Amino acid sequence: MNKVLIGKKLKIKLVLAIILSLFIAVGTFIVLQVVGETALESYLSKSTFSENRQQDALERFQAMVSSEHLSTQDHQRLSEWIRGERYLELFMFEQDKLIYASNIQADSAINEELLTQFLPSRTPITTVQFTDKTVQIYLVGFYEYQYYNLLLILTVFAALITFIVAFLLMINRKISYIGKLEREIKILEGGNLDYKITVSGKDELSSLAWSIDEMRKSFVERLGSEERVRSANRELITAISHDLRTPLTILLGYMDIIELGKYKTQEDLHQYIHNSREKAYQIKILSDKLFEYFTVSSASEEVDVESEIYDGRELLDQLLDEQLALMENFDVELKQKYGEQAFLIELNLVAIRRVFDNIFSNIKKYADRSHPVDIDLSIEQHTLIMTVRNRIKPVDKTKDSNEIGLVSCQKIIEQHNGTLKISEQEETFILQIELPVILSK
Repeated sequence: MNKVLIGKKLKIKLVLAIILSLFIAVGTFIVLQVVGETALESYLSKSTFSENRQQDALERFQAMVSSEHLSTQDHQRLSEWIRGERYLELFMFEQDKLIYASNIQADSAINEELLTQFLPSRTPITTVQFTDKTVQIYLVGFYEYQYYNLLLILTVFAALITFIVAFLLMINRKISYIGKLEREIKILEGGNLDYKITVSGKDELSSLAWSIDEMRKSFVERLGSEERVRSANRELITAISHDLRTPLTILLGYMDIIELGKYKTQEDLHQYIHNSREKAYQIKILSDKLFEYFTVSSASEEVDVESEIYDGRELLDQLLDEQLALMENFDVELKQKYGEQAFLIELNLVAIRRVFDNIFSNIKKYADRSHPVDIDLSIEQHTLIMTVRNRIKPVDKTKDSNEIGLVSCQKIIEQHNGTLKISEQEETFILQIELPVILSK
């Protein structure tokens, strides 16, 4: 799946689901509220529930006034009794004058006729005898409010449930997909890396599933690559161990003959020494190939190189002198074009020696001895450039080398922040090394 085609829509979908669920919940609330209030009003209009409750409250009020011998001035006790009665208000009149009200301050401007205009038509008027006088009272009950409050609570709860259910139904597909991804990831955790992760949709979840599946494929590929490398290493070690065993056994035989003096003539001794030397070089070549192979096989790994700073001119002269001393029957033309310029170079001497050993070993193997070997040294813009040119002798190089050595050298030079380039032009092999240097003033 192409990541460009995967839209980032999950947040938008969630926001839209919330908004739509909210609209559904609000609509449910309005419908239930209207239907409930209509049904409740119809029921209360046909029921004597409110009148019965008011009559019961009136009887309890008269009993309280009589038993406690209250006067019309005992406003505190009257207020306490009214607070104990929910949905009930008390108004007291004396000769059409308001002398007590449970919810307002008594105002002489409010008369009985004015007050009754705002009271329910079924509110009874009753005369009650207090200890000091007889007054008219209105006990006004609002008992239907408790049903309206209960209706409000139920409709709010129903709207909340509707919102949750609607939202869950809208995101149920995504929740199921998340659960499926969780199960599939657990399958991968169990070791079944061949199980393909399901990619569905075009949002962040599908992008995540695609990334997990790509990671699975990469991991499987890496495991396969590591297994192939391990198999190749085992085969190489087995082959080289076998190749080493034969010359080593022969070498030990020659050394035993020499040590025990079992040779007949001095010529036989020299022959045994010569043969031992050849077998020793054969063992060295095989061990060098083994080292080079493992250097290349670990080329992808980062290796810390412990470097030191050397005088560039002295070090190059030393390294070249060591190699040129072994270049028998070769005409080597060395050109140092940096003149008297002094410079320093930072490198790992052991690693650089391996590079020089490999380069000149290849020259001895594959260079045409009838043509000179050109080595040019120069410095350009804080960079040491070493170019080696040699004519290639007409042999099949692939039969004796798989260029592992040059790949190893290239890796070592790269670890020193340099470059190694090889090319062939008209049967001439060209190798160029560039390394950073520090110019001395």
